[in-house]
Amino acid sequence: MYTERRIEPASADHQGSVDMSASHATQLTQLYDSWSGSSLTPSSRASARMGILDILGCIVAGSQTHTAATVRELAIEQGSAQQAAVFGTGVRLSVPLAALVNGVAGHVLDYDDMNATLIGHPSVVLVPAIMALGEARAMSGSAFLDAYVLGFEIAAHFARTMVPRHYDAGWHTTSSIGIFGAAAACSRVLGLDARGMLNALAIAASNVAGLRANFGSETKSLHAGQAAEGGVRAAMLAARGFTANVGLFDAPDGLFATYGANPVPKEAPLDEALEIDASGIGIKPYACCGAGISVIDVMLDLHEGGLPPVEDLLDIDCAVTSIATRIMPLQQAANGLEGKYCIAYCAAVAYLDGAGGLAQFDDARVQREDVQALMKRVNVRVAPHLASGAGRFGVELTLRRRDGTTLAAQVELPRGHPHRTLSSAALLRKFTDCATPVLGGERTTEVAGIVAALEELADIRQLSAMLQP
Repeated sequence: MYTERRIEPASADHQGSVDMSASHATQLTQLYDSWSGSSLTPSSRASARMGILDILGCIVAGSQTHTAATVRELAIEQGSAQQAAVFGTGVRLSVPLAALVNGVAGHVLDYDDMNATLIGHPSVVLVPAIMALGEARAMSGSAFLDAYVLGFEIAAHFARTMVPRHYDAGWHTTSSIGIFGAAAACSRVLGLDARGMLNALAIAASNVAGLRANFGSETKSLHAGQAAEGGVRAAMLAARGFTANVGLFDAPDGLFATYGANPVPKEAPLDEALEIDASGIGIKPYACCGAGISVIDVMLDLHEGGLPPVEDLLDIDCAVTSIATRIMPLQQAANGLEGKYCIAYCAAVAYLDGAGGLAQFDDARVQREDVQALMKRVNVRVAPHLASGAGRFGVELTLRRRDGTTLAAQVELPRGHPHRTLSSAALLRKFTDCATPVLGGERTTEVAGIVAALEELADIRQLSAMLQP
């Protein structure tokens, strides 16, 4: 049994109660102590449900990949307790291992949501962690949503302090910062007080991991699973009285000093109710790295006016931001995972297929001769004047015909950006496309309905049961 310390939600607005001049430890405990799910705005609740539905679809679809199956097989060998569901399968595992496997499945397709403050993917760490622990504890849907947004806020505190310096040093922030959101959210599920939550964060600090150099390989998705698993484990250990140095967040040789903090941390957004409203959740319309979304977006805009036959095309000039080339460094792609991190491939396949869905990043599609040949005619260059930051990856595409004429287009905010959101219908179509091949049409529809009314759900196990074939 867990040794738990129950807390009652405070009625104060959580943003207004945090002293931003205080130490990191004090800020974190203030935020946690004053947190009240009842203060969530309707738009915040809608954004949270949107992120939850999106990642559940990505997990179910990703569960069928070789990457997810490999990690799942290893987890089955290691596990004995059957406490939580592995979505998209009939497998049940211990809470930490279920979080690990669902996290990997949710990120392997690189189709999961994004956040600009984090420069990463929040839901793929939060949802697997919360749902695994919550299922073992018969958590309500309202408590799930409450823990999700609290975890999002805690992760945002670390991101405002560490990003972009931490990200530029080579860390994959989805994992290295996402673990703190998962630990805080799971602390909430376990009923820990603020001191217990801070202890869980300090335990999690020794699990910070994930290198951007592994982008384009199966290990990138492992980062998300490890963060979900690590966050769960840290909270479970803290609930048992396991100790860590809670002063490490402000120590000269502690977390921020070691892993990179900004000279002047970004202020929390004060004009919005939540970080989730301010920088928002971006829902990917295409199954590739966020920096590639704009490339596909521009090409699809050009498709609307009609593109020349590929035999009439001389080359494609693709001007992008410098951060796009750092995030997507691959010059060529030989498989689906590499294609997600190759700007030239994204441009080529969008030209040929007029799409950027799961089918465009299948190994067989990447290896076909037509896209391999066209990829070599894409010239990727950095243009300093293009919009960058806050989730923007500016792109200018110019198609040059052999007769000397050109077609050109550009984009600053791609589809799915928080300020250019996908419609509810488009989000539902994406979820349906991801989930139906695994769950079937009837179950997929039921899951979408449950998430739409999440606060009314008495027991999260009802949702978990529907996420298995």
